[in-house]
Amino acid sequence: MEESATEQIVEVPLDSPSLTEAKPVSLIEDLKTGLKHIVAPALLGALFGGGWQRYGLPKLDSVFAPNPVQFALLSALLLTPLIYRILVHTSFARCLEYSFGFSALALPLCVVWLSGWGALFCGMYAILLAWVSVSMMWTRRQLPPFSYGIWHAMGVDLGAFAGAVLMYNALGL
Repeated sequence: MEESATEQIVEVPLDSPSLTEAKPVSLIEDLKTGLKHIVAPALLGALFGGGWQRYGLPKLDSVFAPNPVQFALLSALLLTPLIYRILVHTSFARCLEYSFGFSALALPLCVVWLSGWGALFCGMYAILLAWVSVSMMWTRRQLPPFSYGIWHAMGVDLGAFAGAVLMYNALGL
């Protein structure tokens, strides 16, 4: 195998300190990651879901109107370029990849939320377990935009459900 002038192969022993020692992550970085990728999507979903429960559904009163979770997922899907710009990266270079990741989960979830009781299990409980697992595993990693899109879609889904339930209870319906 020939080595080019710019490529160098470096062998690192398995017991090297660079492989065995964990790099310290500051509390500030953990809080920023939690706010950007866990709290912000859930709050966005809660605002869309709760707002639709309060202002949209009473005015439409139609069986063809989307439920609060569907409305939140579809609204957030329309806003994925803005969400990507604010939460993930400062440039729009890979925004389309983020949108594909978001839609890869959001669109099937919209279909799941049509199914009645199964929606509560698949659209909320299963996503809650997946979201908690992903949030624990992915918080200290740099991910591709597609993965951030999936992660944020889970947060919007759960936030929309919680926001709609809170608004429903607050209205006393």
